Amino acid sequence: MISRRIVSAVAATALALPVVALSAPQADAAGLTYSSCAKLTRVYPHGVAKSATAAAKQVRQGYGRPSTTARAKRVYSANYRNLDRDRDGTACER
Repeated sequence: MISRRIVSAVAATALALPVVALSAPQADAAGLTYSSCAKLTRVYPHGVAKSATAAAKQVRQGYGRPSTTARAKRVYSANYRNLDRDRDGTACER
């Protein structure tokens, strides 16, 4: 009776693992792309920069300091083609 419980617990665990492993990266990828600057600036009010140097340049030009966290850098690299129109290293600067 105990071995039957162990077998069914192992089987249930084996069936549940692939579902959890496949859904986590999809949720993370969905939070990295934005279709417009309006949507990106709801999360990052001064935009995102690819480096601290690019962020400092925006501050010198009179904008607010864009985010340069590791996640913000991933957001920049996922969106720079559409949202960094002047190609200065900062997307959606304000």
